[in-house]
Amino acid sequence: MLHVPGLLLVLLSLGASAAEAQPAPSPSLQFRRVPLIGRREVVRLAPGIPATLNFDAEINPEKVRLDAPAPVKLLSISENAVTLVAEGDLGAGVTLRVPFLNAPTLAEPAFQLVTASDVADAQVLVYRSANAPELMQARLTELEARSAACEAQLSTERERSKATGPAASVLSGQVNAAGVRVAELKRVTNVGTAGLKATSVRRFLADKWAVLEVEVTNTSGQPWRPGRAWLESASTGRRVNARTVSMAPEVLATGEPGRVVVEFERPPGSVGEVFRLVVEDADGARPLTVAGVVMKDPAQEKSGP
Repeated sequence: MLHVPGLLLVLLSLGASAAEAQPAPSPSLQFRRVPLIGRREVVRLAPGIPATLNFDAEINPEKVRLDAPAPVKLLSISENAVTLVAEGDLGAGVTLRVPFLNAPTLAEPAFQLVTASDVADAQVLVYRSANAPELMQARLTELEARSAACEAQLSTERERSKATGPAASVLSGQVNAAGVRVAELKRVTNVGTAGLKATSVRRFLADKWAVLEVEVTNTSGQPWRPGRAWLESASTGRRVNARTVSMAPEVLATGEPGRVVVEFERPPGSVGEVFRLVVEDADGARPLTVAGVVMKDPAQEKSGP
């Protein structure tokens, strides 16, 4: 009967053997169209997986060659195509030359064969000219597909804008007859740690939500991005978590001003209650802290509906 330490070693050994036995993931295969524009085209080969170069003109099969001995096997050569496979690692690369049959004045095309483990070429269509009709048609088709995708995305964004715009806010009851009440908070005290300076705080109130807009300057030596945020009662320590936090720009560079906008589900606290606004950075290490924030003041309460 094995002791526990011995059994553990056996299990670890079996696990290591199983991990070593697992084959490496196969690379993704791609299909490409390329024009010969004077540079050496790179062809990515996955060892053991054949790749075919197709040409739009006849090639000279007898003169297709590698510049140096290499673990590359030419499987077949026809009047318009070369199929080859890498049988091992190609190191810094191997040069393949494929001369055309009826174009003696054309510079001999050369291809740099390299080993690829992530994305490899399965088929490459090679055109002598960048203006070849087939190549231009393929590019046009690709552009049309991209345009259709962009149009679909734009349509989605339009629908999203309708769902989050002013009309949607009215329909959902987020903005009602009471409207939105805006106030520049007078009691702004920046206890600013982390080299962040709050210069002003503006409060937006509706019946079902509240937003604080803080103008801030980054005086530290590194960029800052907001993360979580909350209000903390100065008298009770009660915390009210923010619903969303955003900033323009998304990342605040050194010496750059920006606006941090913090949204709460509804106006928190009681009349005259003083809060401390805390906005952590994305790493939770450098908070922006602003004291003296009042969400409901007596004057505002009396002027409400």
